[in-house]
Amino acid sequence: MDNAAPIPRFYLDQPADWTQLPRCVIIRGWCFGPDGKPIRAIRLKAGKVTLDGVVGLPRPDVKAAVPEAPNDNCGFEIRGTLPSGRIRVALETASADGVWSPLVSRSVRVPRQVIPLWLGGGAWTELMFFQMPAHMAYAARPVRPEKFPVAAPDARRPRLSIVTPSYQQGRFLGETMRSVLEQPGVECQYVVQDGGSTDESAQLIRQHAGRLHAWECTPDHGQADAIARGFAKTSGGPNDLMAWINSDDYYQPGALAYVADYFSRHPEVDVLYGHRIVVDEASREIARWFLPKHDDTVLRLNDFVPQETMFWRRRLWDRVNGLDTSFKFAVDWDLLLRFQSAGARIVRVPWFLACFRVHPTQKTSFSMHDTGRREINLLRERTHGRPFPPEELERNPLLLRYLRRSARIEFLWRLGLRAP
Repeated sequence: MDNAAPIPRFYLDQPADWTQLPRCVIIRGWCFGPDGKPIRAIRLKAGKVTLDGVVGLPRPDVKAAVPEAPNDNCGFEIRGTLPSGRIRVALETASADGVWSPLVSRSVRVPRQVIPLWLGGGAWTELMFFQMPAHMAYAARPVRPEKFPVAAPDARRPRLSIVTPSYQQGRFLGETMRSVLEQPGVECQYVVQDGGSTDESAQLIRQHAGRLHAWECTPDHGQADAIARGFAKTSGGPNDLMAWINSDDYYQPGALAYVADYFSRHPEVDVLYGHRIVVDEASREIARWFLPKHDDTVLRLNDFVPQETMFWRRRLWDRVNGLDTSFKFAVDWDLLLRFQSAGARIVRVPWFLACFRVHPTQKTSFSMHDTGRREINLLRERTHGRPFPPEELERNPLLLRYLRRSARIEFLWRLGLRAP
């Protein structure tokens, strides 16, 4: 008698060939449990690398053809980079109770990169996957703290106003708050604006309430609305600084003092951002973003600015009248484009200021497939005054040069050199 657990129903639309996979892999398909219930998660394990996918994507065609499908949203997608050579890959899915089941397991060959990306190897897709990853690019490891330059002892630093919008992120919120509250050498008005979470968020916030400038736990109309409400509780002069840090991200130790000191020494600068560290659910490093020097033209084409590393002066915020709360996903790119239109001087500093967390339930993972694409297309069309098809973006030589500069900065960093 066969006692094996029933296998979930699934189909793989992409890739067609599982004997040889590209280094930059995209896996698409649909899946639901043998009991007809939606799956909870999906992942690809490849050697020491695990790529978490996004589930619940629209697939009305599946429901129409397979009546036992639970709903119209049984699609999934996995994106990531694979190690080169002959490796074993396993596609697995988790049911509602968290039990993982195997779907596909086989040995595959992944080709090696012959010409380095910074010397001209790879196309747009590879450059995006390797230089701006939102997935595990290498085996998880402890985050190496950044060693920021020592500030002048007599530096007159501007004050900061920082807001954390949060909803149902209690498992990460404590680390986010500590990363702000435990930063030495800065004067900061810190506001936590929670959207009425039912998890442990309110209890965590109350534990730190004595050190917060303000906090609130009440329903809102989404992330942008929460940020706007939080900033409305702050004050400051025109040269003081503002930023928001989402409730699953966190700052590097010493980052806020470095930022405040930089602005004090550069009164002409309006906006600052830096490199990004990507971490997993356990706060382990799994990737890094290496950003070239700021380019206003590139910003009009695509948003490569890591939001959690961005700071700006209050005078600029007042000039553009704050956030456009109609945006749900691209709120930071919209703000940056309006900063730029208002004549802001924007700089990228060569330091890793903050950690961006990737996990299956984050807003970025789900929203990018619908709301995100719509808002990004809207901003490109608004900026350029015409439709801007994706293929035109991928052929743009300016963006390719920008991504190759990113690869060169990474190459130098691995040699122990920090590009300015």
